[in-house]
Amino acid sequence: MTEQANRIDWLERQLAQVRHFITRDTQRLRESPGKFSIQLSLNSWKSHQEELQQELRQAKEALQHEVVEMRLLGRRMDGSIPLRLLVKVSDKFHNALAQAAYHLRYGKSPSKGVPAELADEIDLRLSGLAFGSTRLIFAGNIAPDATGDSILEGALDQIFQVLASPSNEQIRELVSTIGVKAARELGSLLELLEKQQIGAELTWPAPDAKVHHWGGSLDAVRIAHQRLSTFTNIKPEVVSVSGVIAVLNDSGAITLRLEDGSKVKVSYNKQQYNHAQQYTLGQQVTLKAMCYTVRDELTGKESSTYKLITES
Repeated sequence: MTEQANRIDWLERQLAQVRHFITRDTQRLRESPGKFSIQLSLNSWKSHQEELQQELRQAKEALQHEVVEMRLLGRRMDGSIPLRLLVKVSDKFHNALAQAAYHLRYGKSPSKGVPAELADEIDLRLSGLAFGSTRLIFAGNIAPDATGDSILEGALDQIFQVLASPSNEQIRELVSTIGVKAARELGSLLELLEKQQIGAELTWPAPDAKVHHWGGSLDAVRIAHQRLSTFTNIKPEVVSVSGVIAVLNDSGAITLRLEDGSKVKVSYNKQQYNHAQQYTLGQQVTLKAMCYTVRDELTGKESSTYKLITES
């Protein structure tokens, strides 16, 4: 059995025991009505039953859905959360993931919002509020698409990389991968938390058994927001690049030789792999790409990177 299946089995056995104790104390209370000690014991078992039932539901959901825990830390975060804040946090988190997922698949941001079909495919939902501190449990669909890829898994992986990136160069590269709109939504979430003086911690046990973790304090939110805000005003340009395919790299790049003999590397995401398989070495092509230009303030020189666009 897998670790998750073992956890479910243990929870079910614990629940069976608790139900036995509830039945026992209920019968004892019938025999001795109003006895405080029995009533106290019964209430305690019922409370424990509710906790176990919620844990069991989340554990079973985890077998079919990606589960992400967002723990919020602050003076008002005592296991509850103001409804307006819950709506804002959930909405911004969903938008960041949906925008990232779209950009991973197509290499560009949607012009009119994330299509309903992709939002339905991700199926992100608030699964519950965990006991103790304010912990929001989000569940989403990890079923692979027609290409064998889980778009939500890819988006989550990139979001965690962005949050944890220590250098500006890495963040710049990751923003070009998830898209400026996704970066803005993520930055907006961090800004909201920072203004409310709320720290955050994200935990995601990925399907490959790796547990992704970020944050745990208000400082973590501030640092991530500060780093990310530098890159949310990037304005990439859609370009067409024509040339002969000189290098076709399965790891995510197509190198074109242009008419003047120079070479341009057009990178693509794992989610675009099937599209890239239509190309062959020596083929004359015109690729649509997103061009990200960076200027070195010391030398005044500009460098450009290109990301493949596949039509939606």
